[in-house]
Amino acid sequence: MDILILLSLCLLSWRGIQGQHDQSKVLLGHKVTLPCEVHRHGDSSAATLQWLYEKNGNHLILTTGTTIEDSDMKDRVSVNKNMGLVIKNVQMQDEKLFICQVKDQNDEVKESKVHVKVYQAPEGPEITMEENGIQITDEAVQIGICETKNGYPTPNITWYRNSTQLRNGKNDVVVSTLITVLSNGLIAVKSALSSPVSKSDVYSEFYCEVSYDLPKGNFMKESGKGNITVYYPNTEVQLMIKSQSEMIKEGDEVQLICKGDGNPQPQISLYRKDEDKVLAEDAPYIWKVSRKDSGGYICKALGLDIFNDMEAETELHVHFLDPPVLSEKSPVNAELGNILSIFCSVNSSAQTDIHWTRDGSIIANGSELSLSLQDYTDAGRYECVARVTSIPALTQSQELLVILKGKPQVSVSSQLIEVQDGEKLTVTCTAIGNPTPNISWYINGSEIDGQISQVTDNKVMSELTLLVMQEQVNERLICVAQNEFNSSTEYIQLQERPATTAVSSDDKETAPTDEPAAKTGSDSTKDPSIEPRSQKSYGVVIVAVIVCILLLAILGAVLYFLYKKGRIPCGRSGTKDITKPGEKDHIVVEMKPDSPAEESVLLPGAQDKKQPVDQEKYMDLRN
Repeated sequence: MDILILLSLCLLSWRGIQGQHDQSKVLLGHKVTLPCEVHRHGDSSAATLQWLYEKNGNHLILTTGTTIEDSDMKDRVSVNKNMGLVIKNVQMQDEKLFICQVKDQNDEVKESKVHVKVYQAPEGPEITMEENGIQITDEAVQIGICETKNGYPTPNITWYRNSTQLRNGKNDVVVSTLITVLSNGLIAVKSALSSPVSKSDVYSEFYCEVSYDLPKGNFMKESGKGNITVYYPNTEVQLMIKSQSEMIKEGDEVQLICKGDGNPQPQISLYRKDEDKVLAEDAPYIWKVSRKDSGGYICKALGLDIFNDMEAETELHVHFLDPPVLSEKSPVNAELGNILSIFCSVNSSAQTDIHWTRDGSIIANGSELSLSLQDYTDAGRYECVARVTSIPALTQSQELLVILKGKPQVSVSSQLIEVQDGEKLTVTCTAIGNPTPNISWYINGSEIDGQISQVTDNKVMSELTLLVMQEQVNERLICVAQNEFNSSTEYIQLQERPATTAVSSDDKETAPTDEPAAKTGSDSTKDPSIEPRSQKSYGVVIVAVIVCILLLAILGAVLYFLYKKGRIPCGRSGTKDITKPGEKDHIVVEMKPDSPAEESVLLPGAQDKKQPVDQEKYMDLRN
């Protein structure tokens, strides 16, 4: 019994070995070469070699030697030098078993078999989602279809929801597949996905993947992503205000949007609170708001899935800011020298910041502007700027024009000028005032004509050209500016220029400077005809006296110093015998200095050794 079982197993193994054959993989339309494994190159003992193929269970001769037999493959096959079968432009019908058969002279037949396997990549998958809305349900309903065509062998389709694979039979998912062989022999696969639908599927993305085999391995392609429309009942409605800014101001564009929490949306109507007028139906209400639009708004909803009407309510706050109001109407007339106080008030829907500006710069914070009008430059345009603190873009302003009136303010080109007789002089006088002042020139009580020119509405300038005469030297040239309020006076001192003299450098350095300039803006009570006091130049004499005093002081200090050191023989007398022995009868005269000053003429540093002039001198009168 054991022997029979062993023999049966061996027979089955042999039959299995006999049934095995090689496989050749080739892409559709490409070329393939099938080897003849039983043919030995250069073997002349072979009587015949044939290539056969299997069709409808029969083996048909394709070639005998290198001769191609008549068949539907005749134009696409050939035999190479190694007796291999070459097939060009492989077609789907070429997927079959090919046999290489060798018969020797002894009629012994040897065979080798090769099975040609044809491959074709399918087209990319296309997904079609359910176009009509789907009510949420716990039962599986069709969601979409995925289809791919012209592939071989049969490709596989896999479904995904948000990157998660959906498996047939898991979580009530149903995937049904339809495989169709097309007329060209290729295959089309259609896969339908059915699944329960929940509210979360509103945001779900579905797609499919097709995988297929090629001679070089396994590949895949993905479809695009699709969504489904999910229907679920409304349980409430919301009324929302939409605007570009959180704080809404007059002129902003505002949308009132009423939405239910279900799908499809209920029928909606928008109302102004306490009014029966419908503002909008089934659409946002969009308009540019003003302060009168502040208040309550109501949304009413009615749908087939709603048993009772639902309402939502909201409040709209529109901020506003009116132009500032000034306590004085612009323009304001004020007098020079006064203090002007102006108040700025605003009407707004929220807290407001107020400040005052001039020429774009902030000059005061708060609603009050206090101006001390001491100069005509204080006149001009001021601006009160109001801004809602919480909405910087909500800003209003009001302009204030301040007009100053008063006596003129006058100035001259120079307040002290050195002149000489016969010299030509040009000076200017400028006056500012409101009303516009007139300018007059005076000297020595006489009026002089100047050239008047208008600079601005309230500013004039007069240019005076004068040929100076001797009687005008050291006098004051007077400029008087006058309007209906008062007059102001300014002076130019004409000081005689000293004649050029040879003086020491010390004298030049200590020469007196020009007298201080006269003060400007003097009262109109000064009489232009009052003659100025005479001015004398004693500078050179004063400097000379001062220099002499300094020299005497230095000389006295030197004499005192020499006396203390014993360099001056003050009050001493003596004789020295300068005669030779035996000459006592000669007359000797003692020579003494006439004064201490003659004795004290010493050079500094000559104290260590007496010079001959420092010694008592004698004269020999013997001759």
